Amino acid sequence: MKKLLLLLPFGLLLSACSNDFEVIAPWKEIPVVYAILSPLDPFLSPKDTAFYIRVEKAFVDPERSALEIAQIADSLYYPENAITVWLERTDDQSRIQMKRVDGALEGYPRDAGLFAGQPNWLYKAKPTSGFNIDAGKTYRLVIERMDGKPDVTAETTVPKDFFVTTPNPNENKIGFFGRVNTKIRWNTDVNGAFFNVTLVVRINEKIEPNGPALSTETLIWEAVKNVQRDSTNSPSLYTATAQMTGTSFYNFLAKNLERLPPGRIRQFKNVDIIIEGGGREIKEYLETVQANSGLTGAETYPNYTNISEGYGIFTAKNRSVLTDVKIVPLTIDSMNKSSIVDTLGFVK
Repeated sequence: MKKLLLLLPFGLLLSACSNDFEVIAPWKEIPVVYAILSPLDPFLSPKDTAFYIRVEKAFVDPERSALEIAQIADSLYYPENAITVWLERTDDQSRIQMKRVDGALEGYPRDAGLFAGQPNWLYKAKPTSGFNIDAGKTYRLVIERMDGKPDVTAETTVPKDFFVTTPNPNENKIGFFGRVNTKIRWNTDVNGAFFNVTLVVRINEKIEPNGPALSTETLIWEAVKNVQRDSTNSPSLYTATAQMTGTSFYNFLAKNLERLPPGRIRQFKNVDIIIEGGGREIKEYLETVQANSGLTGAETYPNYTNISEGYGIFTAKNRSVLTDVKIVPLTIDSMNKSSIVDTLGFVK
């Protein structure tokens, strides 16, 4: 599976960042970088992955509008021989050179909008035996400019793996009861800042409770988004907590399941709990915006960037999965008392 470093499927970067930069220095080269490093995810694919980073440039033309310039691909990208892009692991200084590719040919076309869509130049590398993206490691982006200007650099640390503590991983059970909150809690390190929680719910369709499954349906529930770390933490251990009501779970089931034909029943098979998060730089960006908002704040927001020169975000994320979690039988009792899902045929 390919890893697109410049996108966050759960929306952390997209909700926090914008391509709208106020560039006021005419004729000055301004680097623009977007990247999110992510370890290989065995839950999704154990074999194929690639890293992608977007590197662009910006400037102001005193004679043409920015909207016109945005539609000219040569104005957005460096010439291929003008820069060399490296990704470096700081603990041992190992590095890998990234190759310029057309994102459209890689399966990542640029969304239609203000900017030219073709070509969609990205910088790509595949992991090697000596270089990969690993949890807990710090990585440096280095953009060498062939015209003698200083390198453009940035650093980020990949969050360590998240460890789910609730539900108890030794019991691996979870329940959903009407308006009562169900909690999912996990440990993280300082680099885990924002999180999304997704549940993969598998449901067996049967003729009788003890009989074989006729089919298994898999539903993906994006249960909670943009969870921040808990406020009371020790310097070395951080926690985060997501809460969802049983009613929200029932509504999800009702939206995605139809009433069964006569003689059929449903049973929960299991649930996978996916914790995806990271982006300490995103947290810093939002804090910058919040500090300058409101009636007493600045009239314009400062552009957050962690790039040594120019604009953009160089950050990282991680993803952990608690598999084969069972739904406790009391959930069925609660569901059968709810008009939301009492006709969906669930039994213990």
